[in-house]
Amino acid sequence: MASQHGVISWHQARTIGLTPGGVRARVGTGEWIGVHSSVYRHAAAPVTFEQRLMAGVLAAGPGSAVSHRAAVARWGLRSFTARLVEVSRPTRVMRLEQDVHVHRMPDLGARHIDLVHGVPTTTPARTLVDIGMVMPRRFVARCMEQWLADRIVTLAELRRTVEDHAGKGRKGVGILRAALEDRALGDSVADSGTEALLAEVLVAHGLPLPTHHYLIDHAGRPLAELDFAYVAEAIAIEVDGYGVHLRSQDAFESDRYRQNELEVLGWHVLRFTHRMLVRTPAIVAGTVARMLHRRRTSGFHAS
Repeated sequence: MASQHGVISWHQARTIGLTPGGVRARVGTGEWIGVHSSVYRHAAAPVTFEQRLMAGVLAAGPGSAVSHRAAVARWGLRSFTARLVEVSRPTRVMRLEQDVHVHRMPDLGARHIDLVHGVPTTTPARTLVDIGMVMPRRFVARCMEQWLADRIVTLAELRRTVEDHAGKGRKGVGILRAALEDRALGDSVADSGTEALLAEVLVAHGLPLPTHHYLIDHAGRPLAELDFAYVAEAIAIEVDGYGVHLRSQDAFESDRYRQNELEVLGWHVLRFTHRMLVRTPAIVAGTVARMLHRRRTSGFHAS
């Protein structure tokens, strides 16, 4: 039970040799407490969200897994939490106690399930297909970009998953396919969701997509790898997280030396935060557009 966050099913109890009377005796003494029909938790085990998820999976039966919004929360998405116990099973839908939401997914197979802290959970690629059924397209795209940046999933895995589920009438398949096709970065993968968002903002406002991850060499050694660059105009665009200002003094000063050197070489550096991109995307795009216009109309040419 310890490996399952303190819960066990009737079937598992019988598999390890307990008789029906033995199960009933543990329930009768209060050692085991019923959670769902035929699923029990040990009285000494603290009630946690992971335990509720594991109990939901056990109650849903063989081949089941945490899925949809609960799976997103398990894999992790910044600024997103979900306390809903949401599971999928390959056979008919059943009703469970304690507000467990169950989806019937006939095509759910072992290849679509991983263990996350011991709890069977749909893989990141499969989760992105499933959440298109219950969440807006923009949420799917945001989740996809962060997981790509965090290297939780790859473009190849996503494209393969879309093809595997094509023609099955699944709403989520079309949404994930569109999110892949509409990526501003194409086949490039950002280092953060904020990087990907910056590309989306620029393209959405009619600006040309700058070069992604442009490397600048100086005096025979690498000086900087820019998040984005309009190379001909020598405009560098960087995305900053709040945490960048909370790093070590050495790292903070290294960033200042780097930017100063870029300025000496003729580069103009624009810096934006995630909050700016979310709250005022038009201002961000407008700033970049004005800088581009200034460089181009001044006759500037990068050396």
